[in-house]
Amino acid sequence: MSLVTMVDLLVIGGGPAGLSAALTFSRLKRSCVLYDSGLYRNAGVAHSHTISGFENADPDDFRSKMRQDLKDYYSDTLEYRKGLITSLKKSDGGFKASDDQGRDVVARKVVLATGLKDHLPDIEGVTEQWGKRIIHCIFCHGTETANLPFAFLFTKSNSYMNARLVDTMLKLWRSLKHTDRYILTDGMDVETEQGRKDAGLEEQYDLIKKLGYKIVSSKITSVKENSEKTSLEIKFDNHDPISVPNMLLFPERFTPSSDAAPLLTEELLGAQLQAWGTIAPPSSGLGASGMPPRMGDDPKTNVRGLFWAGNSGSAAANYTISLAQGQAAGGMAGDQLGEDDLAKL
Repeated sequence: MSLVTMVDLLVIGGGPAGLSAALTFSRLKRSCVLYDSGLYRNAGVAHSHTISGFENADPDDFRSKMRQDLKDYYSDTLEYRKGLITSLKKSDGGFKASDDQGRDVVARKVVLATGLKDHLPDIEGVTEQWGKRIIHCIFCHGTETANLPFAFLFTKSNSYMNARLVDTMLKLWRSLKHTDRYILTDGMDVETEQGRKDAGLEEQYDLIKKLGYKIVSSKITSVKENSEKTSLEIKFDNHDPISVPNMLLFPERFTPSSDAAPLLTEELLGAQLQAWGTIAPPSSGLGASGMPPRMGDDPKTNVRGLFWAGNSGSAAANYTISLAQGQAAGGMAGDQLGEDDLAKL
């Protein structure tokens, strides 16, 4: 017979959004259980930026401090569990979940802070360097690449996004004054109109040439850190290798994390996931494109009592935005519980 825990709120996910939701909700002195599977989207990252008071901090240290705060100040109503929720279903009066240790949780409300999985191009070495020397955002990791050689990789799978990425490259990255600037198109031939269009270079091609960007169209065969651990060595089918300390790459697609994917069904959510693998808002007009980031103004889903926070509903949310979204979700869950209780009086 399984053990059953009855709580006001179940938070699934131990990243910044989930921890923030649990902390905010605990201010109400209501019961809460938080499950942390230990799977984090930024697991390969050694330093985080744009977090006030924690600039350049290790994400592990940041999460650890938040967990310690929950233990020190809210352990009377909050239980932190290191484990995995394996099933989640709507039930009478709320939701029923089961974990990987055979325990059941019956919760009146649920916050899904389950993150996302980034899917990368099938190029040897890319996965190993993701979040290290291969980065995706100037604000998250780009500043430290200033005054050094740098490469921008645009892939065919991202043809729908490449023009926007090129626009960002020209507007934001030029101030970092990279000494050599490479544009890698991984087989898209920029000598053809279609190749330039797919690579996102069509409208800015003449300007890019004028500014001195070096375009390499050859297919990439591998991207590996050199033996001195100072740079990436990028090899091609039909071009000499190049060496750069860092390279920009935008993921080719996003899906729920492997831990969350079995949970986030259309049956549970009342809607299909959005194009970037994120939970749909209650109104199709709010954040449907995934950009700009949903800022936490509406943490509800299409199912009453079920909320999202962080990358589960906002693919581009960083730590700071995820913290705000967690606060919104925790506060809204408490508000709904109060509304439900008043209706019973």
